[in-house]
This record gives sequence, C-alpha cells and structure tokens, in this order.
Amino acid sequence: MSDKKGPAGMPDWAGNHPFGPEEKRPLLITAKDEIVTVYGSGREKISPRVFASTDKILMSSWSVPPGQTFQPPDIHSGDEPYYVLKGKPTVVNPETGQAIQAKEGDAILIPAKCWHCVYNFTDEEVVIIAIIEGPLWDENDLDMVSGSKFKSVYFKADGE
Repeated sequence: MSDKKGPAGMPDWAGNHPFGPEEKRPLLITAKDEIVTVYGSGREKISPRVFASTDKILMSSWSVPPGQTFQPPDIHSGDEPYYVLKGKPTVVNPETGQAIQAKEGDAILIPAKCWHCVYNFTDEEVVIIAIIEGPLWDENDLDMVSGSKFKSVYFKADGE
C-alpha cells in the first residue's frame, strides 16, 4: 500500500485501496481483498464492505438490518449513487426532511454535500452498493460528521 496520508482521523487504506494513486492498473477484486469497516454509533451501525477506495472513487456495499438505520447522518464532498440490491430503504435528508422510498433495483443519487441516512422500516434486510466520487471524506466532511447536529430518530412498529 501507498504511504500517502489523507486527512487526520482517516484510516490508512482510505484513498489507497487496493493500491495507491501512483500504482493504478486494472485489477480483479475478490472477497479476500475487501476491507470490512464499521460506520455509526451504538446500535445504529452498518458494516460496509469496501471493494475500492482510491483518490477518485470509493465503492462499497453495506446493509441495514430490519428496523434500523445508520447514525450519525453522513455527508461527502462528491456525488454518491446508490444501487439497491435488496429491500426497501428510506433515504432521509435530516437537514431538509426530504425522504425517498426506494426498492430493489432502484438507483438513488445523493448529490455532493447533501446530508443523508438510510432507514429500514421493513422486516427484510436492505443491501446497497454505493459509490462515492472522490475520497471517502475530506477534512471538512470529517469535521461535519463528527460534530453532527443531527440526532437519531427512533420509530416503533404498531404494537411495540
């Protein structure tokens, strides 16, 4: 891996997986090459599987278990398309209140600098492929996410 360092607080692999910017070449990425990470806090976590994280893009897949979300809300410097492999996610912008309900086979575009989180109000796991334009976060993004003014919102199903 490259010795290139990103913003403080970023893992060494961010922007350097599966190779550094000076080593780019076509490469088959298999399960043994994936990096499994954790995003979120408390019970509101997801565990992304990162396939590639270069200076130009990040590609990962992750799931949201039934009845859960990931918190804190997230924001990135680049556009972030999602492709829904399984389930019915609800993507929420907690800054504006906008909510989008998607289903398996749908694509969602989250523009750069748009706050977002994904809720799963169903009893089926949600699985998403996400691609982030540019590095995972820049220094401003990290500051905003770590100091997020948004708090978790909890929903209960009827009868709970």
